[in-house]
Amino acid sequence: MINSTQDIAWVGNERQASLIRLVDELGTIRVSDMSKRFQVTEETIRRDLERLEKEGFLTRIHGGAITVKKNATEIPVLKRQSVNIKEKQVIAYKAASLVEDGDIIALDASTTALQMTRYLTDKEITVITNSIGVTLELAKYPSVTVITVGGYLLEDSMSFVGVSTEKVIEDYHVDKFFFSCMGFDVKRGISEVHEQQAQIKKKFLSISEQLYLLADHSKYGQKSLIKLVNLNKVDYLITDNKMAVNELSTIRNTGINTIVADQ
Repeated sequence: MINSTQDIAWVGNERQASLIRLVDELGTIRVSDMSKRFQVTEETIRRDLERLEKEGFLTRIHGGAITVKKNATEIPVLKRQSVNIKEKQVIAYKAASLVEDGDIIALDASTTALQMTRYLTDKEITVITNSIGVTLELAKYPSVTVITVGGYLLEDSMSFVGVSTEKVIEDYHVDKFFFSCMGFDVKRGISEVHEQQAQIKKKFLSISEQLYLLADHSKYGQKSLIKLVNLNKVDYLITDNKMAVNELSTIRNTGINTIVADQ
């Protein structure tokens, strides 16, 4: 098992960081699938998995690897903060630029939403969230009114979930909801791996005028257990500039407003 204080900041390249995220999300991955996904040889993937196993991030099996996590469905926040961090930062910066003074916004418990907080400090806004991290970051700034919806605490994501949380959310109205996901594509929509977290996001979706999906390129084509909503129901998709041209075209051809965030 991974030590509670261990994160993945050491990971030397984006591919290995993505392998960790995928095995934790899906439970198991195959060498052949990962070779095609990252366009490298199967031997390269095997070397990656060997290194990651030595560091305790996964367990190798014949033809692939499985997660070392037991009875867990969320990737701990410390690990998620280290995956694709540059992409999350540029997406967060662009998303924050779309927030206007006077807005009532909702932020989910994703690490991309947490990155947004650093760019909202001078805005006169109200923020509703179930994230402890978002709450603590924005509570320092007088111009930002923070409403935290309490409930049952999920330690991995440091966020509140549960029926009581859902009921509180129902009493609000939100102009803009900024959220991330575990995977998305045109056919299967937007999906999430954690059932309780998914229910919170669905509640925020239901009370919001505009929906902003914050998702880096690595999440396209991925699917998880629970479908949140069809992709064409979001008002804006904000992604990074590593999204493949053909994937962007597929998304845009459906009429979805797609913003590619750059440096």
